[in-house]
Amino acid sequence: MKIRKYVKSDEKEWLKCRLLSFYDSSYYDNIVHQKDEYGSNDINLVATDNDMIIGFIDIEIEKKQKEICNHEGELGGMIWDLGVLPEYRNKKIATLLLEKAIKIAKCRNIFRFEAWTQDDVPANKWYKNQNFKYIKGYLNVFGGARLVADDVGEILGVRSVNFEAALERKSELIEKFDRIHEVRLYELIFNEFDL
Repeated sequence: MKIRKYVKSDEKEWLKCRLLSFYDSSYYDNIVHQKDEYGSNDINLVATDNDMIIGFIDIEIEKKQKEICNHEGELGGMIWDLGVLPEYRNKKIATLLLEKAIKIAKCRNIFRFEAWTQDDVPANKWYKNQNFKYIKGYLNVFGGARLVADDVGEILGVRSVNFEAALERKSELIEKFDRIHEVRLYELIFNEFDL
């Protein structure tokens, strides 16, 4: 297994890896058909095994404060995508990707990352084990066709609804909607002496 910089010719394999990595998570329906590109200062790494992409991390780096990150602090990077193929999990691949990303960030005088994730137990456990601190959260609420009035749905072509809500509304919304996830923001502050 090796970790290297993502290159454009990796896109098809990266997309497959992302799809399979997210398949058993609450992001199973977050399907993308092309990889986002953030800018020249971003950090995009892949883990490979015999030239097959088995994991990835993509971090967008801020040029000015709060341009990308949500929490107050020094310039930082937002982890937009992080995943490992199911058959390669529990082998510290995500941790190795993060460690390499931290080393690159330090060379650019970036000493903190943020990450949004939903309430998947393994993902949240991993972030906590990497010393990410919980900052805040909200609810991501999904409802099916039963919630959309027939006439409104027909006029607007709406078959489902998706919206954000305050955490305090969970008990009220859980009875009415098909799927609710708590979305959580984490922050990791590291310094030049870490690692």
